[in-house]
Amino acid sequence: MRPDGDCISSQFALADILAGCGAKEVVCLNQNPLPYLYENFAYGSKLLNASEFADTSFEIVTVDCADYKRTNLELCARFPAPLGCIDHHATNDTYAQINIIDTHAAATAELIAGMAFDEGIHVSAENANRLYMGIVMDTRQFTTSSVRTQTFEIATELVKRGADAAWVAVELYQRERFEKMKLLALYLQSMTMHLDGRVCIGVLPADAYTSTGAEKADSDGLVDYARAVNGVEIAVLLEALPNGVKGSLRGKGPQYMVNDLAAKFGGGGHLAAAGFTAEGYDLNTLYPKMLSLIEEHFQNLDKLNSKI
Repeated sequence: MRPDGDCISSQFALADILAGCGAKEVVCLNQNPLPYLYENFAYGSKLLNASEFADTSFEIVTVDCADYKRTNLELCARFPAPLGCIDHHATNDTYAQINIIDTHAAATAELIAGMAFDEGIHVSAENANRLYMGIVMDTRQFTTSSVRTQTFEIATELVKRGADAAWVAVELYQRERFEKMKLLALYLQSMTMHLDGRVCIGVLPADAYTSTGAEKADSDGLVDYARAVNGVEIAVLLEALPNGVKGSLRGKGPQYMVNDLAAKFGGGGHLAAAGFTAEGYDLNTLYPKMLSLIEEHFQNLDKLNSKI
């Protein structure tokens, strides 16, 4: 659900690679439509609606998905035993028959590209652009703590295979919809500092999308603005949903283990970037609970660090 750049690039690239390796037919499924920002990376490929897909002659392979339920509950019921899972999230519980999990990989796109190179599989210029885009998006332009030497090596090889770094940058950072800018302004105005400036929390109210004309995918990356504030160690975006609250968490580094906070609400992710969907809450009830949990989280981290 709500696929980001790494998910989209991994889906389309893997489908194309599998087809090139002899798969009879490969389709890409998602619970949500293709986000506007990634439309030009589709190269004519389509995302089918996961809830409507019922051809059980297919096998399911998930990418960039730590929790199988996030694909779509109806899909999970029709395909209870997915064949494969390729992912880099630390919270992945290896739910597939074949699990290829590398928590050190900076992106699932990095993992897929590396496997293709290792196996001598052809990577087209289109797939090189896709996979390069996935790495760029999940590393915030190679700035996250997950970036390693292999990340740069694989990115370099993708450029050699036809990835156009300048074109990818224009597509990702110079095509923002004006409605997203209005959504960003709404989030920035809501940001509040807590715990002596160590925490910054911003919210998107229930009418955020209707009032700005933005789309759900436009919220991707907003929480990074809160993390960018000097002194902030943990940043939060809380988004009102019809039956709950969606949360996005960012830490200044992996030492803040924000995936532990997300797990309190049934979510997960990375040590420095995680998320959750908490049903049965609203912003008025979840906001103070989240702040209390972060305060307790800091206390636990401080105790842990004092023992080292």
